[in-house]
Amino acid sequence: MDEQLELLVAERAIHRVLCTYSRGVDRFDLELVRSCYWPDGTDDHGSYIGGVDGFIEFVAPALQRFDRTNHFLGNILIDVDLPNGAARAETYAVAYHRFHDADGQEQDMVAGLRYVDRFERREGEWRIARRVCAFEWRRTDPVGQGSSFADTYTRGVRGSGDVVWPILETTPAGTGRG
Repeated sequence: MDEQLELLVAERAIHRVLCTYSRGVDRFDLELVRSCYWPDGTDDHGSYIGGVDGFIEFVAPALQRFDRTNHFLGNILIDVDLPNGAARAETYAVAYHRFHDADGQEQDMVAGLRYVDRFERREGEWRIARRVCAFEWRRTDPVGQGSSFADTYTRGVRGSGDVVWPILETTPAGTGRG
């Protein structure tokens, strides 16, 4: 394969892992999140630094606190070292977290961050070998009145009941979950 084409294929595969991670977090599918890392991969989220299994155990209760999350990926810079089967990716993101505070009031916690990742290609597959989450800013805002959707709107839900899963089950082979 031409080197430029091989670079494009590698960047596409890495981009897909980044998007799959966001889907896993936002749909609360922790096995999908786990699938983005190599089993010996590490994650540094500030209050947790360690292996992927420990990260999943750490993040589960934190994510359960939120009613909804949305992770939007922005600028993504991927540098691929084809001969060594490694890559570095810097991904800017804005993460929205809806929750109820101790008084029962809805709040939105919004954070600007960067995922700084080392990817490795093993047996032709790209996954995260090391992730550092660099937090840039954070704020929490009360949710104002009138911010709810009418009952007629399809709402995203966390877990297997979300609309994305039945839609993906009807897509052509090879384009489904993950």
